[in-house]
Amino acid sequence: MQQSVRLAALSLLALAGCAHEVPIPDLQGEGPAPGQRVSLTQQSSSLPGTTYKLVYRSQDALDPHKLVLVSAKVLLPPGAPPAGGWPVLAWAHGTTGLAITCAPSVQGIGVRQSEFYRTWLNHGFAVVATDYPGMGQPGHDLYLNARSEGAAVLDGVRAAQSAIAGVGQDVVIDGHSQGAQAAIAAAGMAPDYAPTLHIRGTIAVAPPYFNDDSGRTLFGTGRTARQFSPNVVYGLMLGASLGSADPSFDPQQAFRPRALAFYRRAQEECLGDFYGAVDHAGLTPANTFTPDAAQALAPALAWGRYPTLHLTQPLLLAIGTADIQIAPAEQKRLGADLCAAGTSVALHTYPGQGHSGALEKSMPDALRFAHAALSGDVGASTCR
Repeated sequence: MQQSVRLAALSLLALAGCAHEVPIPDLQGEGPAPGQRVSLTQQSSSLPGTTYKLVYRSQDALDPHKLVLVSAKVLLPPGAPPAGGWPVLAWAHGTTGLAITCAPSVQGIGVRQSEFYRTWLNHGFAVVATDYPGMGQPGHDLYLNARSEGAAVLDGVRAAQSAIAGVGQDVVIDGHSQGAQAAIAAAGMAPDYAPTLHIRGTIAVAPPYFNDDSGRTLFGTGRTARQFSPNVVYGLMLGASLGSADPSFDPQQAFRPRALAFYRRAQEECLGDFYGAVDHAGLTPANTFTPDAAQALAPALAWGRYPTLHLTQPLLLAIGTADIQIAPAEQKRLGADLCAAGTSVALHTYPGQGHSGALEKSMPDALRFAHAALSGDVGASTCR
């Protein structure tokens, strides 16, 4: 991001929501560590209960010996917590953009997100919703970096549990799209990275799947390469994220001249504006990606892989059959590979539903699964 744009973004970040914030003293005086609360601020909200903005430390995916700051929203149901505290829904959001102000905690809670949160709060869950590193706090947004996202999800829960009374020990992880990748990654990382967390189950709606074929499927020049594809948007964002993390990355190796301006814009705009601009400009895989794109973007494809497909807790995998953002066939392939790795998978498909529709239509199944996971009985796996 250009320096002037970043300074403006940081200024907006400092002002966001401050008129209604009530600071809570930081009482944690230990040395820096992943999952450690840095600051906690109570905020006004139209949602029932109490809302906080939490800033905490997480592991740097580029250098595991370093820490990064991450922000999150924490929402508590109204009233007194039950014995043992409210169970936690660790929510991982879908793609919103790479700019620091694209973070959900900065953008605010929209109508659809408000209804989503309200439903979980009404079912007695505390919600911990991470922004991911580089969003809401200065740093590199390593787009679709499974380990970066997974660590942020787990560390957000650890920080909330240690900082906020009433946040319980039982955790269900939930995510959509990019967040579904984060959810699966977090569940796989938890036994080693955050072994004290009590993960009871994971919900993944419309997850991406990076594998040996990803370069061909994302940047291929097949029969439909001259038509607009969401892969153009996500490929440009992957490239911009890689360029931010690695100064030696040469975007001209991955992108044709017509697309280079959008490579630069990818770090400065949120998804809604950027997606529309790319489509309006007539960018397609054929006029965006070079023949060497898969090789040039290989480091980003590598960081998108799941740390493991063997989850020690059950997984609900929700797929919309009309999804054009992430091919249903790839999502089903992920489900099959999770099963082959020994994960207990409950696969649900939603006929006629697209990428966003799958999240809405899967809500009743997600709620049933979450409550069943807390009781230790989610039923039989659909794995064959």
